[in-house]
Amino acid sequence: PDVLLLFPPQTEARLFPYLSLPYLTGYLRRAGRTARQADLNLELFHHLLAPEPLRHAQERHLALARTDMKSWYRAAMAETARRFLPELRSQVLAKSGGGTLGADRAVRLANQAVEVVLEESFLTRTWPSLRTLDEQVRQTAALPMSALDVPTATLRRLVERTLADSRPRVIGLSIAFFSQIAPALLIAAWARALAPEARIWLGGQQVMLRQDDLIALASVRDAVDALCVTAGEEPLTRALDALDGALPESEVPGVRRPREDAQPRPVRTAFRDAATPDFDDLPVRSYVAEDFQLAVVSCVGCYWGRCVFCSYGNRSLPQGAYQQGTPGQIADAVEHTVRTHGVDFVAIVDENTNLRLVTQAMREVRRRGVRVTFSTRNRLESVLLDPGFCRELASLGCVLMSVGYETNAQRLLDRMDKGVRAADYQTIIDNVVGAGINLRLSVMGGLFDETEEEAVESRRFLGSNEDKIGIDVLQLMVAEPGTLLASHAEDYGVRLDRTGALAGNPELNYLGGRHGYPLSVPGGPERDESLRRLLDTFEGVRPQGNDALPPHLRRRGAPGEPVPRARLRPWVRPVPAGPAAAMVDADRNVTLLADLVWQQVFALPRADVAVEEEDGTLLIARTDSGGARLRRLAAADAVVAVPSRHLVPGSR
Repeated sequence: PDVLLLFPPQTEARLFPYLSLPYLTGYLRRAGRTARQADLNLELFHHLLAPEPLRHAQERHLALARTDMKSWYRAAMAETARRFLPELRSQVLAKSGGGTLGADRAVRLANQAVEVVLEESFLTRTWPSLRTLDEQVRQTAALPMSALDVPTATLRRLVERTLADSRPRVIGLSIAFFSQIAPALLIAAWARALAPEARIWLGGQQVMLRQDDLIALASVRDAVDALCVTAGEEPLTRALDALDGALPESEVPGVRRPREDAQPRPVRTAFRDAATPDFDDLPVRSYVAEDFQLAVVSCVGCYWGRCVFCSYGNRSLPQGAYQQGTPGQIADAVEHTVRTHGVDFVAIVDENTNLRLVTQAMREVRRRGVRVTFSTRNRLESVLLDPGFCRELASLGCVLMSVGYETNAQRLLDRMDKGVRAADYQTIIDNVVGAGINLRLSVMGGLFDETEEEAVESRRFLGSNEDKIGIDVLQLMVAEPGTLLASHAEDYGVRLDRTGALAGNPELNYLGGRHGYPLSVPGGPERDESLRRLLDTFEGVRPQGNDALPPHLRRRGAPGEPVPRARLRPWVRPVPAGPAAAMVDADRNVTLLADLVWQQVFALPRADVAVEEEDGTLLIARTDSGGARLRRLAAADAVVAVPSRHLVPGSR
């Protein structure tokens, strides 16, 4: 192909194809260019969800499993995944459903098992600085295959296979998340050796945010020809024109070159020039979700764009930077995606969806005879104060809305220039949920000089709505490069350390989540205090709208009758004495049960519940309290009640 587009590991973005590749592919193909796209993040997942990587992970942990709870748990996770592997692969690769686990448990177990395989890999390292990352990328790139850990060696083979199938003129890597930077630079180093004639480009959100830092790295200078610091459609097309001899490479817009000081030339195309996303080449039905779904975007950036912490929205501040599609263009993307791939759910994954615009687009979709459910990402907008508007959104197919939530303290919302009113929140929640739309919140803490009273009030508000909401993520505010917070910290009463280690959310988010400058607030809480408050929210609020809420935390009706006998679910394992002793005092005389799907550990007093010795999976209540405990375990999906008539002598 003219262009090979790659989405590198390591990120949890595996529900559906990340859209940078499909939109670029659609544009290039419409322009008459040949393009190929490969989601290496997903392909690596498929290759690690396999017998040998799981066996290797199990054996790696078995050495310490006799006395160490953490090692035992990981070995048990790998062994359980191996036992259910045909079902896990069938669900992930073909969305087959059914089986012993069912779709939701199979996806959870598959994700958790692959994370065990990835543990301690180069691909999942967290980095204190880009300088350390740079040094380790260069060292790892020089290693032979035999010296690489299993996941990194698997990625190397995937890169070799991908490049063996083609000799692209341009190789583009789209880096959306900080956790992808090191793997992307490693892939670039390998690609430079494997395809020396190809131009290697880096693009995506992280390149836009961190271009000044990235362009100074040795690993970038060694392997990368250009950093694309804007939308890639026009730059890639013009780069191919340059390779054809139609213009000098110095005139390609939207790029910075590592060995040159020139600033990028402006691009002329806008979002309204974009093509519909082209998902060909991608295994769209094999993403790691319970069902088949795809995504589109309706805009670039955020029409509000003033929230001081937001690295996406703040890019919209320059004149003309925010761009949105027309209702017809958005309808075209939805219709094409639905009719081409037969999908019945489309995620609209903007940074901030213009709800009135999307409503117009989905009316047009309906007029064309296409019925599809969809989700949006937006603020708690004032338009949602109109219950009729919420009902129309639902009638057009909106089933899920993801919103950001920071605080109920208006003074803090005003300081971050959020542009919403806390006084409206309850009405909006009631309207959205009342219309039948699931509401999911991304909760942010660590807000300036937030007081304990303000934090408690926000937690109380979330708790009072826990039957109406889900919570997707909790995170502390981060001063990412390119944000107003990072550029004008003193205006917001914040001090930044630009010399030390990078700051993220390693306690809360995958591989640390967003990364930026460590911040402190004179007169405000220390980071440890802000983290404690957020963890109090995690422990104290049980959002019933969460798909991933463990069964024992879900609201249920009347307790039901005690359970005298029960059998462990196949994914629940008794913890052996050695690892159990490392977790609880030996004199507590309890049996520990580890639920490997829901990642829970339950403690059963042996005075109340006995474990049938030979079988090891049959639990027998010794007391009334034991029967109540088994009833709660059944409600938690950890055991199944066994009728007495099924317990005949000698049966198992």
